[in-house]
Amino acid sequence: MHILHDFKFAKRQIAKRPGFAAAVILTLALGIGANSAIFSMINGLMLKPLPYPEGEQLVAVYNTYPKMGLPNAGVSVPDYIDRRDRTEVFQSTAMYTWNGMNLTGEGNPERLLALRTTPSLFEVLRIKPMLGRTLGEEHAEIGNDRAVVLSHGLWQAAFGAREGIVGEDIRLNGEPYEVVGVMPAGFVFPNQNVQLWMPFAFTPQQMSDEERGREFSNMIARLKPGASTEQAQQQVDRIHEINRERAPAGVAEFWANSGFGGRVVNYREELIGELRGPLWLLQVAVAFVLLIACANVANLMLARVTARRRELSVRKAMGAASRRIVAQILCESGLLALLGGFAGLLVAWYGLELLTLAGLGSTNELFDIRLDGTVFAFALGIAMTTGVLFGVVPALAAVRGNTAEVLKEGGRSASSGRGAQLTRSTLVVAQVAIAAMLLVGSGLLIRSFMELQGTDAGFNPEGVLTAGLSLPDNPYDDPAAMRDFHDRLVARLEAIPGVVAAGMTNVAPFEGGNSQSSYSIEGYEPGPGENSPHGMVRRADSGYFEAMEIPVLSGRAFTPEDGPDNPVAVIDEILARRYFPDENPIGRRIGFDDEENPEWFTVVGVVGTVKHSGLDEQVSKETYYLPIRNAAVGSPTLVLRTAMPPAGLIDPLREAVREIDPQLPLTRIRTMEEMIDVSLQTRRAPMLLLMVFAGVALALSAIGIYGVLAYSVSQRTGELGVRMALGARIGDILQLVMRQGGRLVAIGLALGLVAALALTGMISSQLYGVSRFDPFVLIGVVVFLGLIAALACLIPAWRAACVNPIEALRYE
Repeated sequence: MHILHDFKFAKRQIAKRPGFAAAVILTLALGIGANSAIFSMINGLMLKPLPYPEGEQLVAVYNTYPKMGLPNAGVSVPDYIDRRDRTEVFQSTAMYTWNGMNLTGEGNPERLLALRTTPSLFEVLRIKPMLGRTLGEEHAEIGNDRAVVLSHGLWQAAFGAREGIVGEDIRLNGEPYEVVGVMPAGFVFPNQNVQLWMPFAFTPQQMSDEERGREFSNMIARLKPGASTEQAQQQVDRIHEINRERAPAGVAEFWANSGFGGRVVNYREELIGELRGPLWLLQVAVAFVLLIACANVANLMLARVTARRRELSVRKAMGAASRRIVAQILCESGLLALLGGFAGLLVAWYGLELLTLAGLGSTNELFDIRLDGTVFAFALGIAMTTGVLFGVVPALAAVRGNTAEVLKEGGRSASSGRGAQLTRSTLVVAQVAIAAMLLVGSGLLIRSFMELQGTDAGFNPEGVLTAGLSLPDNPYDDPAAMRDFHDRLVARLEAIPGVVAAGMTNVAPFEGGNSQSSYSIEGYEPGPGENSPHGMVRRADSGYFEAMEIPVLSGRAFTPEDGPDNPVAVIDEILARRYFPDENPIGRRIGFDDEENPEWFTVVGVVGTVKHSGLDEQVSKETYYLPIRNAAVGSPTLVLRTAMPPAGLIDPLREAVREIDPQLPLTRIRTMEEMIDVSLQTRRAPMLLLMVFAGVALALSAIGIYGVLAYSVSQRTGELGVRMALGARIGDILQLVMRQGGRLVAIGLALGLVAALALTGMISSQLYGVSRFDPFVLIGVVVFLGLIAALACLIPAWRAACVNPIEALRYE
């Protein structure tokens, strides 16, 4: 009965002061909503089960070369077979590699992303098809691998959701493939872009030891119940130890010098990647924002309790127990917090949309990121927690003090004691300190982002348009046919009005390619404990360097005369400095010193170093370029430089490719600036969001400072009137109030900067070119926060200075 009565009483009290209630609810909504939005991201990415039965048993397995700066490499077929057959912790394993397929015969040719996989993949994932069946072991045999499983989306879009498609043939790259099944809606592996799953049938050559080192595939496995990632890692390590013992001396030496081994990682951890750090950083930031909100609300509640001191004293004098008064005030704060929580869910809904637009969160549809029951429970939990946090101090203040003294005042004043004033001041200091911490963090990220944007990528991205092609094996697997196609297409592209230069490469910077290979330098012998040189390898033509404006530092780029009878290479300046520090590398030869089939390329030019994966990349690995005209590249990238807006070239580009071969679809049409912009998302999103949260914290802190000083001035009206009546000037009153607020701000700033310096280690991995002790940021925060705080202090100070002494004395 007491609880129901307290609840009704709390409703009446809130209804009496709708302005007060609105201020509290909106303040809490901001804090609770921001926390709930970030938590929904964390919940979807890190806490919810993956959409596969017992998904936490899934692990990714890589080859690794840590001494060569290559922590994650692909897996060769022999390595996969070793791990499949010689480990006891894996319940099932699968190997897969990416393939691009052109779907023809269903209207215009369509480029599809396919996954060539061992049939065991569906056993590993434990997902059954919606129609038909999945790939069977019989499809893993060469000659019997013309089968395909369709995604639900492709089945609907390209085949009209016909159930009879199972058993029919479709044409992929001009060849017939039998549709054996259709996966259910919502099935994703490894991401939503994959629309086909095809058999990966191993040839005898691929399964031989000679194939070790051809690491173009990925491996996924399911652990047995009770097995751990650490146990799997130990067994994989043991396999590599045994293999090293029986390997030829040269191979064993290479493995030892490179640190070659296997790496087993939880599959979820691999999917989340670099998002974990920014998400936890933002969760900490919004928790601080919520603390500031609680401090503000606590100050509001203290002021309200102070205004009700006479009422509460009367109730105590009439026999009300202190615990009943505390319970009623806590009930009021709890009801306000609950209303703030519901409003916060609305803020979280919009906030989640903004987080997605900002680029935070995974684009992989494997993850279910939304406001669900768990997020609702989280919002309710923090609402109730905040209700206690900001309610307990006012509740305790309500039952302190001398009842008789309050009643003697006769209602002339509702002044509070020193304890309440100290509490308010402490809350303001905490608000300023937290705001300073968030401002330092956001300032460092802003400075870092500015430094990053000004970084030279090694090429000029402005005015560059890129597009992908998918070339079927027939006829483009023949180098002569590839040369003819290349020359005709590039000539046609260069003829497009507005095109300044056009070229082709196997993979453009920021496109996600990680093609690397060991090579030899004629006349160079690695020292003891060293392997042959290892670097990034790219295929390109002369138009590529011109279109990207990659500077040629010495020698020349490729020319049409560089045919298979005249094999040449272009190297970057890192390779030139590393292996030819005191000589001209032009004319030297690099290549592949295979005893059976050696292949050497004469260096004809040195070009500038290019960042391939991101502006924050610390390039330490060299790059060498080989002519693309002389190789069968299945998925080349076209690169065009234009003097007009790149978007205006898309239609002419499509028409040019259609004229050369109408069966070739264009894919991945993007400007280079767009690709760089996407690469910056994981840095931009935390920066923008932390900046927003710091702004909210700053605003709430300024409101808190203003509120405390305004309340203090209202309580000291009589004192100020006496001072002015005795001759105090306006400047004296301004100084008096400003000194009070300035003291609180100074203490808060000092504590905030000390805490910021201690906690900025959390964002050190997000910084580029900026120290976390950057003096420009620290001084800027002090000045900026000091100015805002001074403004918040000035308004109540001016009001105090404008007090009419006569009116003030009457008030007293």
